[in-house]
Amino acid sequence: MHCETGDATEPTHWYLVYTEPRREPYAREHLDRQGYDTYLPLYGRSDPLFPRYLFFRPSRPSQSIAPASSTRGVQAVVRFGCLYARVPQSLIELIREQETQHLNARPEGRLPRAGQRVRVRSSAPALAGLEGLVHSSADRRVIVLMEILGRQTPVKMQLENVEVI
Repeated sequence: MHCETGDATEPTHWYLVYTEPRREPYAREHLDRQGYDTYLPLYGRSDPLFPRYLFFRPSRPSQSIAPASSTRGVQAVVRFGCLYARVPQSLIELIREQETQHLNARPEGRLPRAGQRVRVRSSAPALAGLEGLVHSSADRRVIVLMEILGRQTPVKMQLENVEVI
């Protein structure tokens, strides 16, 4: 059986690498340095939408994708049997659109920042109406410091359960 060597590339397709755990930005940086176009979809400001996966494509038709498999932070170029997994440009555009919509879903267009004052919405009945300060936020979760029984207590909750005041 003969597998692709990575020499024949199609500029209309993206390819996919499987990265080392939590090394997506590192792998992206090293692929960028080699001249590849890269795309790391994010959920929120810094969490990868597809953990351990990163899209890339040659920046010119003559560029081979074979070196990507030995790039720092990359474990493998994704294949199905002998064929590299190819992702059409149309799917990349759809993912980019969804990423943009997610970032703009909140009125302020981003996650609440540490130190911002928030109020718990009625969708979290046990704490509805209580206020606190954002300690941290990521993905679809937020940690709010709330005054409970006379002391600051960190409370984890879903992002949609709080509103910035």
